[in-house]
Amino acid sequence: MSTEGALFGKEVFEPLNIEYENAYKNNPYKKACVRKAISILKPGSRVLDVGCGTGVPVSSMLAEAGLKVTGIDIAPKMIEIAQSKIQGDFWVADCVQYQPQGTFDAIFIIYSQLALKYADVHAMVFRLAKSLSSGGLICVGQDAADDHVPDDDPHWDKTHTYAEDFSEPLNLPFWGKPFKTLLLTRQGQQDFLTSMGLEIVSETLDIFQPDNPACDPEHQQYVIARRPNDNPLTPPKPLPKEGV
Repeated sequence: MSTEGALFGKEVFEPLNIEYENAYKNNPYKKACVRKAISILKPGSRVLDVGCGTGVPVSSMLAEAGLKVTGIDIAPKMIEIAQSKIQGDFWVADCVQYQPQGTFDAIFIIYSQLALKYADVHAMVFRLAKSLSSGGLICVGQDAADDHVPDDDPHWDKTHTYAEDFSEPLNLPFWGKPFKTLLLTRQGQQDFLTSMGLEIVSETLDIFQPDNPACDPEHQQYVIARRPNDNPLTPPKPLPKEGV
């Protein structure tokens, strides 16, 4: 049974499929993040694309680079499209409940956590990160809370690291409509990853205009972090109960 946040994501994204792909497929900053990861990974590395959508551009770039791609998404139509044109294993799955099989050399979580609760993202990322091989990468993309959430907004957690269920039609619409979302601050995103024992490899901050008149410019943050060794990872900070 899927979680509430994942079902909401399915409701929003499933009808868009190719329209969404066309709006975002030429994002130079997302592509640069993927190319950076590919340049670090060894040929034939096993990689996971979480919330892969139609597979464009992330899974397609990874497959074209000769990597072994697994992609998951809650939207069946998205997975059907990905299966039809990209080499890899693509599955309909709720990312919050997905249990990784074996180890991955890289995990991509790019704009796939937006509709989720912080507690779900905390558990998901920690579970996935533990499946990373030594030297493996996590690549995360989001709109940073700094650029959207006022300092006095009630959606902030008490550590001022993330805003949960934030929805403001003037500050952060999606496809021209209000969209309840989870946002971490720029520093909060980095600290979330390093608190597990990962090391930051790179970060980019840019503004991207999707190729659709219904979409507003997005203040995007892409972070790549590496698992430096086989030492056990620790749960990321803040813990969900700390943010209440």
